[in-house]
Amino acid sequence: MKESFDLGSICISVPTVSYDLSVQELKEIFSELKIYEYLTVLKKGKPIGIVFRKDVEGITRKDLLTGELSRLAVKVKDLNLSKEGLIGIMELLPIVKEPIIITDKKGNYLGVLTYDVLLHYITKYKEFVIPLIQHIRESLGTDQYLYIFGIKNFKGFRDKFGYEKAKGLLKILKEDIQESISGEVEEIEEKEEIWAVSKEPPEKERIKHLFEEFFREYTVLFADYPHIALYGMSINLKLFESLDKLNEKIKELRERAKNVSGYIFIVQGLQPKLILYDPRRKKVLKNIKEKIMSDFEKVLNEVVNAPKELWEFTLYDAFKKYPYFELFYIMSSSGLQISNNVINPNASYFIAQGKKGTDRSEKPYFKEAMEKGEYISDIYLSKATDDFCITVSKKFQYEGKVYVLAGDINFKEIHKLIKETPRKRR
Repeated sequence: MKESFDLGSICISVPTVSYDLSVQELKEIFSELKIYEYLTVLKKGKPIGIVFRKDVEGITRKDLLTGELSRLAVKVKDLNLSKEGLIGIMELLPIVKEPIIITDKKGNYLGVLTYDVLLHYITKYKEFVIPLIQHIRESLGTDQYLYIFGIKNFKGFRDKFGYEKAKGLLKILKEDIQESISGEVEEIEEKEEIWAVSKEPPEKERIKHLFEEFFREYTVLFADYPHIALYGMSINLKLFESLDKLNEKIKELRERAKNVSGYIFIVQGLQPKLILYDPRRKKVLKNIKEKIMSDFEKVLNEVVNAPKELWEFTLYDAFKKYPYFELFYIMSSSGLQISNNVINPNASYFIAQGKKGTDRSEKPYFKEAMEKGEYISDIYLSKATDDFCITVSKKFQYEGKVYVLAGDINFKEIHKLIKETPRKRR
């Protein structure tokens, strides 16, 4: 199997005609060369375009020359290209799939390449022939990951800048993804998304770097249109046995991602998590986390200074001062929950009733707090609310015994805190 192709070796040797031939002479040549629908036009030995049989047949004027009937064609110098390079050449072909002229390094004519010929050689690469959806189907139940990326308010961008620039923006995104994620990467035109299948699990810093690169390129090109952001997701295909179930999950995650403002990436696994990137509010996000930990410390002090039998009542009262928390609970040093979930009475959404005796010893918010004293999680999908949240926890002592207090904040409340925090002007 060849790993690359010389364009000169795969092009078609279409006959040539001189640009200064008369229409009648050209018609006679087409009559003689019955199998050819077009010919390459040369001027001083160099190709200048293509002349088509259908454009010549109806011409009655005798003063026209072949050069005046020829169409301009894309010209490419002979190269040695891989599959990806051949695909790039295909993208040069006009929508009507007209031929590309191939020349040597001195500009001398070698032949033409057509869409069908390029497709023939590209399909010698088996992995390219297999449609991405088939690749996904065959990967279900295996340790591979489906990545999906899209652009929020893509329609608004397209309406403002036009179809070509919108396609160009997707191309920029695709190139950034190819540089960040190894595997098969394709644009899914129907969804206006870029999909990839990779053996590499998602890494937080790699995703943030991808977002950062796209944001940098986008702001250079379209700084006057700040109304877009990326959304993305990765799904462990090992967790799914059918495309129907996978498509249901994709639809669910796509809606979740679009409903959260800013750059957002959802890692779907046994415990779904969010990766966020906010280039304009990095410092604000850092300050919000500091505020959460400061307020949480005050809640903890209230608990430590109250009798143990009143801990749940104390936590219930804390919602008056810190209404953005959605629930609190306390664990023993062994990781068993010793309080019920103390739920914010003003929460407008369902929160599951966690109970005493639940074993949380393997949860990171317990283990990290026991080991390091305190913990603040990345954003993940809460089983209590079926929505994204942050968990904070802190170890404390009471009457010689060790406990851990944990609290959850719904991600919608985090956004409210961000909006309420003024941004400093430079």
